[in-house]
Amino acid sequence: MTITSAVDYDDVTEHNPFPGPDKPGWTQTFSETLAAETGMPLEITDAIAPYVVRPKTYLTRSDGTYRFRPGVITEDPSTKLRVLSVTVHGFTGTPGEYNERIRGTFHSPARPNPDPARMLPRLVTGTDTEGKPLPYLTTLQSVTANTLSSLIGVMEDALSNTDGARGYKLRDDIRTYGQNETTLHAPLLRVIDESDNTGAAGRRVLDLTAIKGANRTRARLALFGLSTKEIVFGIDQSKLELPESRPGTEYPARIADPTVWVPAFATAMHTAFGDPRHPQHEVAHDAAKVATVPMQIIVGTADPHEFHNVVFDPNRADHRRPPLGYILTEKAASDLRAVLRDAKANGWITESERAWLAGEGDDPNSQPGEDTVSRRDRRDRALFAAVFPSDKSRADAVRRVLGEPSRSYTNKDHVANRLRMVSAVAGEGYRHRWNPRVLDGLLSSTFLKGYEGLANLPEWSSALTAARTDPDVLERFLTTRGIHWLAENKIIDADRGSIGAQAGTHETDSEQQGETTADRQIRRSTINARKAMLLQAPRTIALMQELAAAANENRAPRAIDTDNNPVDGSVATKHWFDKQFPKTVQRRTKSNNRDSQTDPTAPKAPDPTPQELLTLARAHFYTVVTDTMPAAIVDLITSARELLDAARNAQQPALHGATDDEVVAISKALSVTKADLQMLAAMVADMRFGHPRPEESQTEKFLTDEAGEEG
Repeated sequence: MTITSAVDYDDVTEHNPFPGPDKPGWTQTFSETLAAETGMPLEITDAIAPYVVRPKTYLTRSDGTYRFRPGVITEDPSTKLRVLSVTVHGFTGTPGEYNERIRGTFHSPARPNPDPARMLPRLVTGTDTEGKPLPYLTTLQSVTANTLSSLIGVMEDALSNTDGARGYKLRDDIRTYGQNETTLHAPLLRVIDESDNTGAAGRRVLDLTAIKGANRTRARLALFGLSTKEIVFGIDQSKLELPESRPGTEYPARIADPTVWVPAFATAMHTAFGDPRHPQHEVAHDAAKVATVPMQIIVGTADPHEFHNVVFDPNRADHRRPPLGYILTEKAASDLRAVLRDAKANGWITESERAWLAGEGDDPNSQPGEDTVSRRDRRDRALFAAVFPSDKSRADAVRRVLGEPSRSYTNKDHVANRLRMVSAVAGEGYRHRWNPRVLDGLLSSTFLKGYEGLANLPEWSSALTAARTDPDVLERFLTTRGIHWLAENKIIDADRGSIGAQAGTHETDSEQQGETTADRQIRRSTINARKAMLLQAPRTIALMQELAAAANENRAPRAIDTDNNPVDGSVATKHWFDKQFPKTVQRRTKSNNRDSQTDPTAPKAPDPTPQELLTLARAHFYTVVTDTMPAAIVDLITSARELLDAARNAQQPALHGATDDEVVAISKALSVTKADLQMLAAMVADMRFGHPRPEESQTEKFLTDEAGEEG
């Protein structure tokens, strides 16, 4: 047996990142090897192969037969998907309208009177002529060109909205830093009906649709001056450097065949990068960081018949557990870990200290006999010191890592972000975590403009002793430790829902059920809670000491009476706190020598106008969608985690002993909630310009049915 390898390509020009097209012979060999390995027809593999850079490097030859090198095609152990890992031209792939994040933007066939221009065609697994399933996607029926064009337009708008939530332009980020995460794609054979009733067969074009990384794929295409519509309906000939056509034939104005346009576009990019006079020179330089990118392409599965279903499993898992950038707590914690990594790199902290502060390792300075509160207090103070350093060099480093402007241009948003960073990571050391917004506003918006920092905070017991005579010490202690202690015991939380409280309506708000209007009106910011505590300093100090004792003894804290003593048998709750440290304080009235001569008659409020009612309703809808609903979902996920932890400790399945009715009810509740959310998501776009009517709520029907069964 003899084995030879193909490795005789010249290196890419040192300063030109675009490799240009590959030799047609090696591209064809790669396609034939892929077809033999996966069973996909040459129609599919011939369209994939041109995107692959240096296809020869993935092949090895044995006894005259080419095969892939080990590791080129691997099986994902969790999804059982077979994945081809290769380097491709940066313009490979499209975002895809079947992405789970934007699926609710389209209309379901079950929807009454769905708009065909917003209804996704049914995906199926591709087959050969004998009906054998093959690892590629296609649609059950051909799709008219106009319908497909409309669907792609809807997808582009939906992805623009999700990308806008990032807080930065992904296209600009990729242009500057390149693509740091590998995208995952699947072959989708589109069959487009362009017959115009002439009876001609549908045009077939392969699309490598994104399973994970739709927005990154879209941003890459944009840097190359391309779009999904161009990939599907053809690249303008003016963007390509085509070889001479065969005698008697001419190239069409737009070309969609990848075997033709991909090498021609690769040639154009390679040429344009080094030629300032080339019309695409600027495009090539914009796309230089993603001239080539690593890509994973799904080319098989353990169950071929279910390829069209299981191929989206990685995307569904990502959106059940959203990526890091979409959760405030995780984003804030990630920012702080980046600051800690930089501090370690600069020698300001050790690796063991970094791991400890990041919540990844044990305390390197653990002290024998140290109580719980003192131990976590050391970590809390170290976190504040890391994020708000007093040293100018460290302060500049933190600002650089976080991408903040110069010190004189920082504002309340930068202060709030840093406070959330500390709060998110500090919470890992407590029994219960809290919303990291709990510290919002507790430091001045100009705090970062000075070098004061928070690097020398006194330990907790010393601070409380000093606070007896110095109100400034108590205020700083509440800001850096006390508010967290209260949040751990759910005595205070981040301010939420003030619009609803002010409106005095919406009694059925899911977060507010069971509360009266008066209850909602005592919702307060932690700024207000701190102010109320500072007005009763001795009682506040006694409360802090009781919170510390309760944490050390692993019990609930007791209420503090007006003599500043804990009350046996009581529990310090949010209700108690709001009553004993009231939100409003009696103002002193000025003494007058005579009564005012103005009309003392109390005014009668007019009925609200339709516009005022609309404003209130819109504000309430915004609050419920952006605050109440995410908070409820976080509570649900927390409950699930607690159930799984309990099950693990009991060494039994989480739903062990649950009746069939209970399991069915759980599944049904999640299913109908998801359906309602998708319905609402589809309505939002129409609400800006029209008057859509919501469908019957499946969740409401579920609750009604459950109540009927109980009755």
